[in-house]
Amino acid sequence: MNQIAVTMQRAVAAIQQSDFTTAQQLAKQALKLQPTNPQILQVLGIAQMEGGDPVSGMQTLERALVLAPKDTNLRFNVAKAAFQARRFDRVEVLLASVGEDLGALHLRALGQKEAGNHDKAADLFSLAANKAPNDPQLLNNFGNALISAGRFKEAIEVLARAHSNDLRSAHILLNLGRARSGNDEFAAALDCFRQAAAIKPQDAKVQFELGKSLLLHSSPEEALPLLSEAARGGIRDPEVFILIGSAYSALELREEAEKAYRMALTLAPSNIRAHVNLGLLFEQENRLNDLAELVSQAEVRGITGGDIAYLRALLLQREGKLSEALSLVQSSQPEFLDEIVRDEFIGKIADRIGDYTVAWHAFTRMNAAMANKPEARQFNGSEHSALIASRTIRMSTDWAASWIDHAPSDQRLSPVMLGGFLRSGTTLLDTILMGHPSTHVREEEAMIARLEEAADEIDSLPEMGLEGIAAMRNAYYDELQRGSKFTGDALLIDKYPLMTVRAAFIHRAFPDAKYVFALRHPCDVVLSCYMQNFRVTRAMSSFLTIENSAKLYDAVMCHWMRAREVLPLNVHTVRYEDMVVDLEGELRPLLDFLGLEWDASLLDYQTTAKERGYIRTPSYAQVTEKLYTRSSGRWESYREFMRPILPILAPWVERFGYEPLEL
Repeated sequence: MNQIAVTMQRAVAAIQQSDFTTAQQLAKQALKLQPTNPQILQVLGIAQMEGGDPVSGMQTLERALVLAPKDTNLRFNVAKAAFQARRFDRVEVLLASVGEDLGALHLRALGQKEAGNHDKAADLFSLAANKAPNDPQLLNNFGNALISAGRFKEAIEVLARAHSNDLRSAHILLNLGRARSGNDEFAAALDCFRQAAAIKPQDAKVQFELGKSLLLHSSPEEALPLLSEAARGGIRDPEVFILIGSAYSALELREEAEKAYRMALTLAPSNIRAHVNLGLLFEQENRLNDLAELVSQAEVRGITGGDIAYLRALLLQREGKLSEALSLVQSSQPEFLDEIVRDEFIGKIADRIGDYTVAWHAFTRMNAAMANKPEARQFNGSEHSALIASRTIRMSTDWAASWIDHAPSDQRLSPVMLGGFLRSGTTLLDTILMGHPSTHVREEEAMIARLEEAADEIDSLPEMGLEGIAAMRNAYYDELQRGSKFTGDALLIDKYPLMTVRAAFIHRAFPDAKYVFALRHPCDVVLSCYMQNFRVTRAMSSFLTIENSAKLYDAVMCHWMRAREVLPLNVHTVRYEDMVVDLEGELRPLLDFLGLEWDASLLDYQTTAKERGYIRTPSYAQVTEKLYTRSSGRWESYREFMRPILPILAPWVERFGYEPLEL
């Protein structure tokens, strides 16, 4: 055996032992003696490719292919190097002439998928799958391509076949779950994700993917421990910490969210998504100095583009430079910022400067995008209205006549309920009342929901006994104590905008409760709800169209007025339009109703708003401003867009004492 053959044997052995540096050195020695030997070039190219330099490997293998153009194995190796070098166009050129060889079809399909040509990739995977119909890995890749192409039904079929051929593959189950999610099969999707986690409970990648999917499906409570375990399991990708931050943020754990975003920036100081999420958190907490510092640091690092421009626009908005802020956002295209957030911003600024057509179309785009999210696609937007209407029908005079009064068995004081409908001024009102030294205000927490859960259906309320009433009261106060400390020495005010649809349950548990009904022009309320980017739930899905928004308002007010007709509710109404014109004139009667002394500090509600920090409602920015009247009658500027729903709202406009609508 000659010296070149011995050297090449040693080079091949080095490759087999993953010693690619030695393999390259040996191949280069042999190449000096035979510089046009395609086999030596092939070994060198493979060593370069496997050693982490696919570009050099591809170039070397291309030289070999010129010398041996009919060598099919060599052609495959060139294509593999091209794939690793992300030269997907070259993969296609190299292998298109090979025909329907299974390996060639598979690699071509992977190349097309990586290049973003998902339909072409799916077609190639289909040809490959015809040759290997029971190959789970091939079918898994095929299913992934179909998911990327948006062909979810086909993906489900293919991935189900993959799963049947490999029941223990967690990754196939994850992909099957993604396909089912894309096809609006949410329960089945989550079942797949959980099966995957059961197979590989300690696999950091599985935990990461499952946590990410649960977060996408609005389950931050379940997502958070999985994402945290993925981080502890060794995934140091900044995305995992961004997702952890998003989960904390969804759970209103703002301090922990900030820590997670900062960890992402520690791992990747130029990560744009981490900058965006942290910046949004600062703005929501009215921490404008921190936001300005974050933007400045990003610009010093050379981070530019539409995402940072959006954060800069948030600052311009707060400075009152509205036209400049709008122009900046409209002229830039963020890479990571959710289009929903961008359109909401465009809509609100356009509304402020009087460009109502631009504003309406921005809000329409925002809601259309929201309606396309996984958590929204399970609703049609009418479910909550239908539920409320079904309860209203059951609150008959006979139902009320069968009501048996019971004095509560404990001495705990009843809360004051503050609500009406969303966007009716409840956040402004609760912020004002927070400034009174004798109040304890809780904002949109789950006490009323827990109270209702402790009861049976609304039919059972009239004849409920002391034991059931005690269970409802205990559920309310148990949930109350999970939040900020309440000692019972202040007047408890529970701000919950839709307390109006739970009035019967509240009255059963707290028969002497007082109700503060926040009233605002129905057209302004419905328009304002349509303009908000609410987290989608069954109830909030109603606001994704202006028609369903109006129908929900109608259902809520029908229920509330029925409750007031058949139950002895103690109600005081605060009208938003009067409050913004004469705050003290509205507050004094309210304080008399609540049994509180007048306190002039209530008028300094802006200080209260700034001191409270994060405000969880969409009004977080407005309540730090001086009182303004621009929101009163705003709907008139959108009359043409709202014309189809005016007949729904007209009866309420007149009933609540506003000027009748011209239909």
